Amino acid sequence: MKGKKVVIMAGILMAVLLSACNRNAAEMVVDGGVTIDEKANTITFRGVLTDKALEPNTPFQTRFFLQGTTIKSALGTDLIYIDEELKSRKQGESPKEFEVKKTIDIKKPEEIDKLISEIKDEEEEAVTIELVNDNGRIDDRVLHNVTKE
Repeated sequence: MKGKKVVIMAGILMAVLLSACNRNAAEMVVDGGVTIDEKANTITFRGVLTDKALEPNTPFQTRFFLQGTTIKSALGTDLIYIDEELKSRKQGESPKEFEVKKTIDIKKPEEIDKLISEIKDEEEEAVTIELVNDNGRIDDRVLHNVTKE
């Protein structure tokens, strides 16, 4: 009898731990994508975020984490920070949306077509938008939407 209780308690503990590890439960990233300007040799990362899952007055930042080998090589970095620190709505206010974007130069413009293919590839996680604060990562979403101008 005591053994069954231990197994049940262990199962409940595992379920609680696993549900706490679900980073994407917040679903704060409403939309996002990448725009490549071939004439200017720039790439713009953008995202639309909501603060409905956050407590009021919670500060956070947005960054784009680059994991694809082509994109890291073409841009010369693996992390793009949005310079602005955002803060969720005030107590009593309705949830709000934020639009973030950052444009940087493409260091290897000859790789634009490979870059586009890598981002669009659903099997790859070339670009991930992440919301972070002092407590760590709040939410993230892999972006596959890319347009060329």
